[in-house]
Amino acid sequence: MIDTKKIFSTPNDGKHYFFGYYDKSPVSADQNKLLALQVDFLDHIPEKGDKAIIGYFDLSILDGKFIPLTETSTFNWQQGCMLQWLGPEFDSKIIFNDLRNSKFCSVIFDLDTGKEEILPMAIYTLTSDGRTALCIDHERHHWCRRGYSYDGISNEAKNKNIVPGDGIFSLDIERKKVKKIIKIEEMNSIKPFTSMREGNNYLEHMMISPDNNQFAFTHRWKHLNMMHSRIYVANIDGSNIRLLNDVGRASHFNWRTESELLVWCGLKNTINNLRKYKILNKFIFSPLLPLYRKLTKGNSIQGNTSISSALTGDSMVLFDVNKLTHKRIGQDVLLKDGHPSISPLNQNIMLYDSYPGPESAPELLIYNIEKNILTKLDVLKSIPLYDESPLRCDLHPKWSFCGNFISIDTMDKGKRDMYLYKISMNE
Repeated sequence: MIDTKKIFSTPNDGKHYFFGYYDKSPVSADQNKLLALQVDFLDHIPEKGDKAIIGYFDLSILDGKFIPLTETSTFNWQQGCMLQWLGPEFDSKIIFNDLRNSKFCSVIFDLDTGKEEILPMAIYTLTSDGRTALCIDHERHHWCRRGYSYDGISNEAKNKNIVPGDGIFSLDIERKKVKKIIKIEEMNSIKPFTSMREGNNYLEHMMISPDNNQFAFTHRWKHLNMMHSRIYVANIDGSNIRLLNDVGRASHFNWRTESELLVWCGLKNTINNLRKYKILNKFIFSPLLPLYRKLTKGNSIQGNTSISSALTGDSMVLFDVNKLTHKRIGQDVLLKDGHPSISPLNQNIMLYDSYPGPESAPELLIYNIEKNILTKLDVLKSIPLYDESPLRCDLHPKWSFCGNFISIDTMDKGKRDMYLYKISMNE
């Protein structure tokens, strides 16, 4: 039996509140603070000059007010500013990205002292001990994916198909030293597609394994207005790179254990082979590409999402990243792409969600991997005007460190808000 109760929502004070991606918890380890970004607009992609106030809500006080700490000028609606609690304590220091002295960087903020520490590169993800961050070149990312990047620097030299200096970087937080550990050129040498050479290549969506020994990441490239994606795993130092899916179509993922990765992706299918051998590139097929993109996204055919899954072959796949084996999970249950997040208390319990769309409301879901049971926890509203744009609000459900709370971003009340649920599960 699963019991959920909404215990907190951000206030109707004329401001908008959100956090960001599904792999980070806004709830502190002591369960007393809820991190949030506060802004006064929601109708455009954050651009140069826009600022967000970083602060928290005191959860020990009923209807506690927002407590501002600092601000940032580098954020987007999907991932925020990579704001998160800094380990290993996860309750006294935060880290986030910002633009300082015309350079993207990350900032450590001490809640007790109010002191800041500037790091030389903007972060993407962190080891749980707070010692190492993995980073990408956000100046390059700006040219590749608006809505998931930062405005503020427009370096034309990085607006190319492949930028030789691009890759994945490791940041030693204590020593403030940066080292490139993966080169973008390496990705194009592993089972290459012709479209790689002709499209804009970039790396993103990194998540570190629970034991801090490995990380997963996404290699993407754009060609003929289509985004292709593949998932790789590497050791934390960038060695032993392994390609998990080679068909050029993958989406969200999350670690189940230190060696198991859940990925929504395709493996092998007819549509991909047509694309691989450039048949879909022929002029006669070009009018079909917009329809194909909608079908593969699964948002334009709500109520018939099995059609999308059958057409593309996409499903939730559990990879053993060491043995390089896989198995499909969630057959006939998980029919749409969503944001998977494994419970800290039970590796068989996974948070999930559905996208907002013109014919459906976003749903907060929980899935039992062992029993193949999908349970609906809540149904939220959205703002239809924003549903199919970078302005949309994905729920991005997030576990707290203790596994007893779930937080989401939502437009349920017609503005950007955060909800916090208390959850209990009795088997």
